[in-house]
Amino acid sequence: MKLEATVSRRKRINRIKIIIIVLIIACLILPTIISIVLFIKVNSLQDQIDVLMIEKYGVTYNELRNKNHEEVAHAAVVAEDLSVEQSSDTDELESETSSDKQQISENNSLQTNNENKVTNEISDFTNVLDFKLDKENMKSKKVYLSFDDGPSQYTGDILDILAKYNVKATFFVIGKTDEYSKSMYQRIVNEGHTLGIHSYSHVYQTIYKSLEDFDKDFTKLSDLLYDTTGYLPHIYRFPGGSGNDVSKIKTSKIIEYLNKKNIIYFDWNVVNGDATGNLLTPEELYYNVIKGININNTSIVLMHDTDTKENTVKSLEPILKTLTEFQTEILPLDKDVTPIQQVTAE
Repeated sequence: MKLEATVSRRKRINRIKIIIIVLIIACLILPTIISIVLFIKVNSLQDQIDVLMIEKYGVTYNELRNKNHEEVAHAAVVAEDLSVEQSSDTDELESETSSDKQQISENNSLQTNNENKVTNEISDFTNVLDFKLDKENMKSKKVYLSFDDGPSQYTGDILDILAKYNVKATFFVIGKTDEYSKSMYQRIVNEGHTLGIHSYSHVYQTIYKSLEDFDKDFTKLSDLLYDTTGYLPHIYRFPGGSGNDVSKIKTSKIIEYLNKKNIIYFDWNVVNGDATGNLLTPEELYYNVIKGININNTSIVLMHDTDTKENTVKSLEPILKTLTEFQTEILPLDKDVTPIQQVTAE
């Protein structure tokens, strides 16, 4: 009996030891598992941040922080500074002279009271500039205006303004099959603008999941545009830019794919800032564009054509007035234009 009791006690002790060991191992492994899960989530959040940074500045957070693309980021930084000034308690913006301060204050008050009115007076916008434009310098520049993400309810307005100034632009469109959108595709082509592919869905997780998914998205939009307009687009803009960090595909693989189709891709070096989280005024959007053009010999300007970009439309005519007054050459993109690319094709 004593032997059986001893054996039974040892078994219980062994079981307790095993339970203790299992608990210790679990305590050691569980933090590791939690750390891995958190690491994955942090990376996912970083990807989302990079998507927003790319849409906002055209570069990732780390690139912006390291100032690898200072010229691209400059316009957006200026826009943020202006936004802070607009939100202050004073009605005046700083300028070199007191008359400038008074004029800008009046303009800001007018814009606040008439948010839905397109401002047609160019003086309301040029007075925002804190630098002087040189006519001979502006005459030597080339500017390519580009609009992403359309068609939208404002596409017709944009085309009307471009027609008024006899200017051709570039539209990197997404896939829409309603009759209005199809008519806008056709009008873009008919009026001599360049129709480019941006993506059918503009959903990063789908487009950049694999090269096969990229091909499906590209082909779907290419076929839609050809069937609608009879025109086969030959230029492309990466959603998020070619330097985005969200793609699961190596950019070199996508570039190789585009090369085989004889497609040229274009990024940008000037942003108007309409993709920022803040709603910038038409004057701020105007400032960003003219400032960027002023510091570049060749400018590819990134703007957006969506249902939330009314102020982009309001800023367009003042931009065109300034550029045409200074005899700046405004052209649509095509395959013969030297591309601006965040990731250069081999």
